[in-house]
Amino acid sequence: MAEREPNAHQFTLDEALGIDTAGFMDLEIPEYAYMFGFLQADGHLSQQSRQRGRLTVEINVRDIDLLRRFQELTPHKSSITERTRSTNFTETSHTALWSLYSLEARTKLNQLGLPYGRKSKTITPPRVVFSRRDYLRGFIDADGSLGYTQGYPFISLTTASTSIMADLCSYAEEITGTERRLRRNQRDDL
Repeated sequence: MAEREPNAHQFTLDEALGIDTAGFMDLEIPEYAYMFGFLQADGHLSQQSRQRGRLTVEINVRDIDLLRRFQELTPHKSSITERTRSTNFTETSHTALWSLYSLEARTKLNQLGLPYGRKSKTITPPRVVFSRRDYLRGFIDADGSLGYTQGYPFISLTTASTSIMADLCSYAEEITGTERRLRRNQRDDL
C-alpha cells in the first residue's frame, strides 16, 4: 500500500468558500486599528463549548453605520440586528447589535488582545505594530468623550485599565508636550 502524502495546506471553511481573510485585522491599517480599539472598549467576546462563541457590539441605533462599516471590513459572515428595550437609563432604548461568530475571526481578535469575558481591567494596547492614533481614536469613540471646557479642548476616557490610560497619557504628551496624569474616579473607588 502506497503511503499518503501529507497535505501541504489544510483549508479553512472560509478558504473553501472563497472568502479572502488575508489582511483581516492588520492593525497597521488605520480602519482595523480603529475597529480594534472600539471592539476592546465596547465589544464582548464570548466563548462556549465545542469552539462556539461570538463577538458582539451593541450601540445606539443612530450609529448603526459604524457597525455596517465593521461588517464591510470583516471578511467573515456577520449580522446586524436592532432591538428596543427598557433599561436602567431610559424606558425605551433602541440599539443596533453586530454579531460575528467566525472562530477564525474570534481567535485572531483574542490573539491581538481582546480577551474573552470580562475585560475592563485586563485589556492592553496591542502587542503588535499598530496605528496608535487610530487605535486610540476608536477606543475613545467607544468609551470616551471629546469637548471644550472653559475654551480648552479635553479628552475624557472611562476605563478600568491602567495600561490603556497610561498609553493615552503617553500619546497625549507626545502630541502636546504636556505631561498628563492618571486620575482615578474617587467616588467609585476605581
